[in-house]
Amino acid sequence: MLQLMFAVFLTGGYDMRIEWSELAVHFFGPVDITSEPTTRSEIMASLDSLLAVTPLDAERTLGDAVRRSQDADNYFETSLAYPQVVSTRYSTSGEILNEYSISLFGPFLEEFIPRSYGVNLRTGNESIDTTSEEITTSIPITGFVIDARGTGFNPAIFPRILDSQGRVILDASMVKRSQILERGYIKYAYTPRQALETRELGLNPLRIVAERAEGRNRSNIVLNSEDATLVTSSALNQKLLTECRVIVIVDEN
Repeated sequence: MLQLMFAVFLTGGYDMRIEWSELAVHFFGPVDITSEPTTRSEIMASLDSLLAVTPLDAERTLGDAVRRSQDADNYFETSLAYPQVVSTRYSTSGEILNEYSISLFGPFLEEFIPRSYGVNLRTGNESIDTTSEEITTSIPITGFVIDARGTGFNPAIFPRILDSQGRVILDASMVKRSQILERGYIKYAYTPRQALETRELGLNPLRIVAERAEGRNRSNIVLNSEDATLVTSSALNQKLLTECRVIVIVDEN
């Protein structure tokens, strides 16, 4: 299926976008997208093009991964054959179009989840010191909101959070694979209000601003030294990280 092309919009007009707050592809198409082979082929080509520029992590695109995986390829084939209908639109000319959604998260991702480092908060041979005195507040921190707007950060399926020295604060390999497949990894929002409405963050999330983005796809989030220390300052905080109680606020394009 996936003959990858580096263009987001294809002849045929199938404008596909990713709603990162849902981790899903959205697009408008005819009510019966399987009725015309040409239409189905054009929609497939548009999806291929979008996946080709969608980061899986800081170094790989989702298109790269899907091209190498028969299971992932089959997933998108099936999803495109039976996409979820989100809404219906009626044009002034009487044309009826459905808005469709295809999830970017599911069992097909299992083979792409990074393998465990074996030690949390570790990269290479150096680990972040987590033995310092814990920073306490009257109300325990219940999650993390990281504002990455304006940094050039590109949302990815498996972004990493790093400190300013490049040491890993959170990576998908630190999270139980079953949890990622059932509940997801890092989630996204477009506004602080949207982020704070997420139940998983609890009543007292720590709000911080990302320093910059790194990686070939600019899909690694870098925190300054002070914020990195605060985030990793207690066993409770580390537990929250590995439970993926993290929302990243991103620019809405």
